[in-house]
Amino acid sequence: GVQTCALPISALACAPPTTAAARPEAMAQEGEKRAEEYKTLWGARILWPPDIPDDLLKDAVEIAHSSLDEMGRQEREGPKIAEKIKKYFDEKHGPYWHVTMGKNFGCHAVHEKQRFVYFCIDPYSFMIYKAS
Repeated sequence: GVQTCALPISALACAPPTTAAARPEAMAQEGEKRAEEYKTLWGARILWPPDIPDDLLKDAVEIAHSSLDEMGRQEREGPKIAEKIKKYFDEKHGPYWHVTMGKNFGCHAVHEKQRFVYFCIDPYSFMIYKAS
């Protein structure tokens, strides 16, 4: 099965957007606006609830931390960091993973069920999902 996610562009990394929640199952009732919720685990602020098993969630946060530590936190390293995370997930959890990393982005993605996570490790946001 697949699910659709939409993340609005926010002015600040990991600031809760001013629009309705990003995921269909978290949408507020008609006309009602609801801020997204985040939980902090393993040194990352994670959009809650994540649509990914706990072991993959922890894996995603840990590889993001280790990649930032190894390559540095300068923006120019972003493509290399995203590529490293993507290759790691493709090898460990099977293809086809997609990684978006940045300080200010929005997206609309179709992903496999239980294969989507959005989290922040200051100053960056990470969106990792699997789609065939």
